[in-house]
Amino acid sequence: MDNNRYCVIMAGGQGTRLWPMSRKGFPKQFQDVLGCGRTMLQQTYDRYCRIVPKENIIISTHVDYTALVREQLPEVPDNQVIHEQAFRGTAPSIANVACYIRTLNPNANIVVAQSDQLILDEVRFSDIVGRGLDFVSQNNKLVVIGVKPTCPETRYGYIQAEGVVENDVFYKVRTFTEKPALEFAKVFVESGEFYWNTGIYIWNVQTIIDTLSKHLPEMMQVLEDIYREIPDRDKRRKRGYEIYTSFPNASIDASVMERADNVYLAVGEFGWADIGTWDTLYTTLPKDRDGNVFINSNTMKYDSHNNLAVMPKGKLLVLQGVDDLLVVDSGDLLMICRKGNESDIRKFLNDAKMKLGEKMA
Repeated sequence: MDNNRYCVIMAGGQGTRLWPMSRKGFPKQFQDVLGCGRTMLQQTYDRYCRIVPKENIIISTHVDYTALVREQLPEVPDNQVIHEQAFRGTAPSIANVACYIRTLNPNANIVVAQSDQLILDEVRFSDIVGRGLDFVSQNNKLVVIGVKPTCPETRYGYIQAEGVVENDVFYKVRTFTEKPALEFAKVFVESGEFYWNTGIYIWNVQTIIDTLSKHLPEMMQVLEDIYREIPDRDKRRKRGYEIYTSFPNASIDASVMERADNVYLAVGEFGWADIGTWDTLYTTLPKDRDGNVFINSNTMKYDSHNNLAVMPKGKLLVLQGVDDLLVVDSGDLLMICRKGNESDIRKFLNDAKMKLGEKMA
């Protein structure tokens, strides 16, 4: 396996849209959301072990989740876990990890992975990531992986492609659009020029550092100074923690990818879904003959259709005469509501915090 290949798994999100199963202290990436016996983080790690040497896989997470990472991935040593002291978005996180990887290997080619995605065809996925890593090793390009949309989904970002290059695999990116309104999403799908943005990025370490330095110069100057002036890893990490809260809260898409002129799209078909909402989870998972999805649930149902239920193991759920419900039992909180309205979930979360405090978050 190519020792210049690296992977960064982003595992620091709070996953509030899957509340109340996903909570601030135990977010979705550390749970067996799909009911398959492995958490989302463990599945992601397994996936990239087929593409990248294990010793080159870096986990980037919030400091509050370090213990969860070590518990679920005990085989990953401490020097492969990067701790974020604050929630500052993907751009500062990626910048910090890129600077660290450069100290390990200035020729590193990196795939940045999300820890909460479903990939059905692992072989095709490994192939497109491998091609991307080879491509950026020879070209000063930033690559984002996209998939052909199957419906006018408004929960995903879209990428518009230009002319075909590199044997019909890589496309020059024209525009990014974040979560469009339904009428625009319909136009995007019908045009055939737009792809869903998976949020999986591939680049050479020096290419991304140079691009970040162009678009976020103040932040990068601070990081460059730290890595130049403090050779000791532990002392450098301590200093990085101290200054991390001063970094801007910025996404890599808005602050870099949408502004750079060297961004390419790698198109793949490998059965992808971002498990970000209850609706996405319901759409993704297999259903019984009545359209129900039951995760970890010992369930008895009677004349009930198109429901999604998540229960603790060992608890019996009985449904009778109900349709289109979301039922989530997280132990200290039972939520029963209609499927299909994400804004209601946010309202429930905010109201629960107002009524009972942050323990409900």
